Amino acid sequence: MKKFMLIVMACMVMPLAVGCGTKEDNYGGSAYDTEKSAFNNEHVYFDFDRYDIRPDGAANIQAKAAFMSSNAGVRSEIQGHCDERGTEVYNMALGDRRARAAYNYITSLGIDGSRLTTVSYGKERPIDSGHNEAAWARNRRAQFVVVSE
Repeated sequence: MKKFMLIVMACMVMPLAVGCGTKEDNYGGSAYDTEKSAFNNEHVYFDFDRYDIRPDGAANIQAKAAFMSSNAGVRSEIQGHCDERGTEVYNMALGDRRARAAYNYITSLGIDGSRLTTVSYGKERPIDSGHNEAAWARNRRAQFVVVSE
């Protein structure tokens, strides 16, 4: 009888416990979904012809590391991007250096490198199709994308 009561109690409590880990944000979605969206959509930006992590980029990567630390199953691809100036070969190499710089920084914060991959898209995937400094600044980025959870 005692075992039966424990099983009944577990069946009643377990669904409640599972739901406890999901916090809703102010828009009706889960906190995880909000954090994942920020992880995917807040990029690390670079100066022209540079691949060193700026202070704003460091803060951004620290937030991404916190998200990954809290969500051990998350794996990410770090994509390196450039603006339209420069040759294809040069921009592919620069995009790779940007992705690797972001990788090196996040792994220095304790994220296991086996959870990360890097790829360079050079100038092939602009986020802004303009042909001015504002557009170019938005395109010079490292972009983190959740690839599995």
